Amino acid sequence: MGCRGSGQVWSDQDADYFKQQEADRIAQSATTCEYYSLNRGKNVDPLYGEPDNDPLYGGTNPNSPLGTPQTDRLSWNFCPDIAQGDNPLVVICGFQYEEAENRNPMVRPEGKIVESDAIMTIAVVHWECGISDSEITCMVGRKPKEGDVVYCFNEWWDVVKVGKSGYVLGTPVFVGYKFELKYRSKFTPDRKIDL
Repeated sequence: MGCRGSGQVWSDQDADYFKQQEADRIAQSATTCEYYSLNRGKNVDPLYGEPDNDPLYGGTNPNSPLGTPQTDRLSWNFCPDIAQGDNPLVVICGFQYEEAENRNPMVRPEGKIVESDAIMTIAVVHWECGISDSEITCMVGRKPKEGDVVYCFNEWWDVVKVGKSGYVLGTPVFVGYKFELKYRSKFTPDRKIDL
């Protein structure tokens, strides 16, 4: 008589199988999105932790050398850098959004503002394949994080929360990422990308 059951699943043996199952599940009803990863080290002053005003990374001093067209007037820097000719990183994702339920319009003295929430899922397999199949070297080894920007469903979305999802039977092995996204009609995320 042993302490372990006879039908256990071991993550080391079955992780790839479960990851592929998650990828297949999402691919059944999936769409594609463009993913832009925030370069945190280039956007934040290393000493003060504030947005860096260096013209190379978005400063606006007209007497200093200008940075790339993408970052010339902004305190934001992303990979891929569309302004420098990089192709977008296209990733297969599941997208959950119901306008009637997730849309929050607000009428204020300064005008009408609309905010919406959405949930997005990306399988680990799709994330890794999207990076390895692209020629965007700055994305290698990156994971999704807050502050990133997504273009999906013909709208720009801020990533406000992201985490690993689908842990395999209480092990540290996971099969996907789950995102909480926010759309804002004012201060839209595409201003940071500067297309």
